[in-house]
Amino acid sequence: MVDRPDIANNTHAGVLIAAGLTSYFLNESRPKTALIPPVAGASLLLLSSGIKSGDRTVAHAAVGVTSLLSIMTGVLFSKAIAPSEATKQKFKPEVRQRRASVFGLMTLTGLAAVGVYVAGFIQKRKKAESIA
Repeated sequence: MVDRPDIANNTHAGVLIAAGLTSYFLNESRPKTALIPPVAGASLLLLSSGIKSGDRTVAHAAVGVTSLLSIMTGVLFSKAIAPSEATKQKFKPEVRQRRASVFGLMTLTGLAAVGVYVAGFIQKRKKAESIA
């Protein structure tokens, strides 16, 4: 899997698209912010061919986008599992649970994708050093 970071990228992108669209359509108010993950997921899918071909610039861009999104969704996940009093009043328990599930899934797949990217970079560097 480490030698195929494009698979981790595509998996994470698919989760972002599905989770974001699910959140958008399950919320009656149709929040525009729920469309951020699908747009980011589509962007990651566009980077996938560059990642597969070994383009370092594209790979680093994917790592940056994935890392940033993982941090953002991680913060939102922590707020969903430990809500403030204002959040408890704003959202019903089932909505808070859904938010925690969606943000948790996006965070988990994002961290896994970053792990695969970094492990692949390390593997390539070791391989290059052993050849030299």
